[in-house]
Amino acid sequence: MNKLGEKEVYSVVSYIGVNNGYLGDFSYASHADFYPRYCGLAINPNDYPGTTRERFIQILGNCSPEDQAKILKGVLERCPLSNFEDSFENGYLKKFDFEKKKELHEKIIKWTNELQGKGLIELGKLVNDFEYVKEVLNHAETLINQHSFSSAIDRVHAALHGYLKNICMNEGLTCTTADPKIQDLWSKIKQEHPKFSVNVKEHYKPINQCVDAIGKALHNINDVRNRLSYSHPNAEIIEENEAKLVINLSRVLLQYIDSKIGN
Repeated sequence: MNKLGEKEVYSVVSYIGVNNGYLGDFSYASHADFYPRYCGLAINPNDYPGTTRERFIQILGNCSPEDQAKILKGVLERCPLSNFEDSFENGYLKKFDFEKKKELHEKIIKWTNELQGKGLIELGKLVNDFEYVKEVLNHAETLINQHSFSSAIDRVHAALHGYLKNICMNEGLTCTTADPKIQDLWSKIKQEHPKFSVNVKEHYKPINQCVDAIGKALHNINDVRNRLSYSHPNAEIIEENEAKLVINLSRVLLQYIDSKIGN
């Protein structure tokens, strides 16, 4: 999901509830307090016309995907499902309406995760679907959704390392060092794996140069993991935009190598 659309925005409003045209139990004052207190956003709803409901719709619909995710998390904190469960048990909410709230609650959690992970390149099912690699990639996506891209660098590095190591083992390729780095494993695969035989035709020259550059990219990814991630007590941690670049680059390389070997 790139951004919440009109349908999703109105679904969030439906989850919160509408009272005489206003947004749930929000007063103008509590609505103004909601954004800094629950979302960590410097948004002033008094800058928008209309009722609390109309203002909320404008704000949520016009926000960036990242801020939309923060507002959704704020909604779930301010209006937890347990509140509606209490209303249902006390007879203030019908069973059908409560079931609808539960359904919307699940959707809001899903949308929040998708919005937080915006910009993550889609990685389809790998041909060489190693269990360890699949598990750490899932860990990485959880960290991205719940924390940050920078927190997932080590897991993505582990996925690459594990994948290349398994390919070498399956093909009987051995490195001279006892604990080869990802760039060493890749070098062995590129030089000796039958699927990576070099096409010497002239028009393939720029493609070969791109493939040759993978080794340098992996070397840099390894350095980022060791010096700028949470894998060690490093003094500095990679910024979010650069972390997203490293993670997406890792996923593209993994996808390319897997498709080449699995072809």
